[in-house]
Amino acid sequence: MQNNLALKRLVNAGLKEIIREPKTLFFSIFFPFFFLIMFYGMSSIIDPSASTGLSFIEYLFPGILIFALISIGFLGTSVPIIEMRQKGILKTFRTTPLKESVFVFSQIIVRLILSVLQILFFGLLGLFMGVIELRELIPFILISLLGMGMILTLGFLLGGLFNNTELASGVLSFGMIPLLLLSGAMLPSYILPEFLQYLSYVIPFTYLTDLYHQLLFGFDGKVSAIGDILIVVALCAIFFYLTKRTFRWI
Repeated sequence: MQNNLALKRLVNAGLKEIIREPKTLFFSIFFPFFFLIMFYGMSSIIDPSASTGLSFIEYLFPGILIFALISIGFLGTSVPIIEMRQKGILKTFRTTPLKESVFVFSQIIVRLILSVLQILFFGLLGLFMGVIELRELIPFILISLLGMGMILTLGFLLGGLFNNTELASGVLSFGMIPLLLLSGAMLPSYILPEFLQYLSYVIPFTYLTDLYHQLLFGFDGKVSAIGDILIVVALCAIFFYLTKRTFRWI
């Protein structure tokens, strides 16, 4: 009962914190939609791909969503945790009976609430743009939630490893685009050099991208859809376990 009450209060405080922090709110929630609108406009003047038959926005749509989810998972999760550690807020928590798992779960719930809103909005936009068919909407949402779970636990893991917000912001912001490119989310992986194609197998986002491509476009996957799901679930479990082992209050 005490843990449930603490969880509820932490979730409420976390939501208020996100709303009060305009920079985090902008870059983790609104910024990805600027990319979506920009690429949607560009799609009207760029011919569809001869090899896939997809328009510019169709291919990039899953990648932009993954970028949006990573923004919440990294910039909206890792960086605030580091800031709380630097300000001594986490140290204060440590003097209370609060369990680490309760704190982590509360922060995950806050980000999941934001992610659900974002995923639903992307789903509606995907229907409007013709990227998603109505029968694909529910699987699309479920895949997105699964991917968000993986990204959030990775974000918490990184939040426990970095000590400086400026360093973390720079590294995570700079690292997002190469990871998305190598995972096939922003460009077809078959155009990459062979050694980079092999490298993509160790990037977690590759399997989320693979799921989207199989669902929305009928592409042949690197592994089966079931295999992708099992890998993403396993990564969630691994990242959460590592987070519990490495999370630092000070």
